[in-house]
Amino acid sequence: MNFQSVVEDVKGRVETISGHGQKVAEISIDSLKQVGDVVVGGYKSLVTENTTAAKEIYSAAVSSFEKAKTDGLKAIAADPISYLPATDTLVAPFNQTVTVVSRTGEELYKVVKTGVETIQAQLTGKSPVAKVAKAAKSTTKKAAATVKKAVKAAQ
Repeated sequence: MNFQSVVEDVKGRVETISGHGQKVAEISIDSLKQVGDVVVGGYKSLVTENTTAAKEIYSAAVSSFEKAKTDGLKAIAADPISYLPATDTLVAPFNQTVTVVSRTGEELYKVVKTGVETIQAQLTGKSPVAKVAKAAKSTTKKAAATVKKAVKAAQ
C-alpha cells in the first residue's frame, strides 16, 4: 500500500464523517427547535391558566373581605371558615400546573427521543423511524393548539 492510497482512504473517511457530522448537527438543531416550541407552549399555557386562577382567587378574596366587613366581627368569630375562598379555587390551579408540567415533560421526552433515534439511524446508516418523527411533529402541533385554546379562553 503506497502513500497515495492511504491519503485517498483517509480523505474518503474524513468526508464521510464530515457528512455525518453535518447531518447530526441539522437533526440536533431541528430537535432543539421542536423542544423550544414545546417549552414555550407549556410556559404560555401555565401563564394563561395561572393568570386566570389568580384573578379568580383575587375576586374571591375581595368578596370575602366585603362580606366580612358587612357582617362584622361577631359573625366572623362565629363562623370563620365561611369567609375563606372555596378549596377548589385554591387547589385547581395547582392541579392544572401539575398537569401542564407533566404533559410538557412527556412531550419533551418524545421530541428528544425522536432526535436521538434519528441521529442513531443516521450514524448507523439505517433509515430513520418515520413514525417517531411524525409523532413528535403531531405532539408539537397539539401543544400549539392547546396554547391557542388557553389564550382564547383567557381573553
